[in-house]
Amino acid sequence: MRLTPCNDGARASARFRVRDTVVQRIRSRLVVRTLKRRERRAPLARNAAAGICRHGVGGLVLLALLATVHPEFHAWCLLDRDALAAGEGWRLWTSHLAHFSLEHLLVDALIFALLAAALRRAGGRLIGRGLLIGGAVLSVSLLLCDSSLARYGGLSGFNALLLGWLAVRWLRAGGRQQMFGALLLAGAIGKFAFDSVGLSAPSVAFDFDVVPSHLSHWLGVFWGVVLACADQLKNTFSAVRRSIQSRSVAERKSRRSRMRATESA
Repeated sequence: MRLTPCNDGARASARFRVRDTVVQRIRSRLVVRTLKRRERRAPLARNAAAGICRHGVGGLVLLALLATVHPEFHAWCLLDRDALAAGEGWRLWTSHLAHFSLEHLLVDALIFALLAAALRRAGGRLIGRGLLIGGAVLSVSLLLCDSSLARYGGLSGFNALLLGWLAVRWLRAGGRQQMFGALLLAGAIGKFAFDSVGLSAPSVAFDFDVVPSHLSHWLGVFWGVVLACADQLKNTFSAVRRSIQSRSVAERKSRRSRMRATESA
């Protein structure tokens, strides 16, 4: 019988191959189990999210109706400068639900539904965050820019915010949507300019002696554009981070392969 000399490099290479095979099998099994769990949980999560969305929209509609027809609740929801200075911070958001007539509420609610549906279809999945951030920022900036404003209510300013957000998303989309975005933004600016100089009559009737705040429309468009640009910057940073992570993973894999080749040699 002839004995062959022991090849330590070949044995090390074989051990690496066996280890890699075992690790790949374990990872594949874990991935399959994770995907199966996600498939089972996905319908439940979608149903839960849809239920929360329906109940949330229904609750907002009910609050807006009460804030319009109930005098005491209406006064409790309005953006009041003195009450806000006293610590009633909820008025930054509830003021967008309080309207000065049912016609005012219906018109604003219809425009909001159309803009929100179009924005969601255009890929804007952060409408809830826009409600929280945009509503508060719009109220604060309105109080800061208009020192004579004592009270404010209505959804028209936030509708202008959604309009600016939607117009920017359409402008970035290109093609026919880019034309729609330019027309939407130009039409809104023209309408707000006519309203500001008094060349157009009020679009709704109010139950009180109310002076429309044209500044809220301009601020709404401005903050809508800012939110859309911030959303784009966030997506860009996420893409850059994913690229850096994938590059580092590729470098680690190449380093490991070089080490294995060196050990086997």
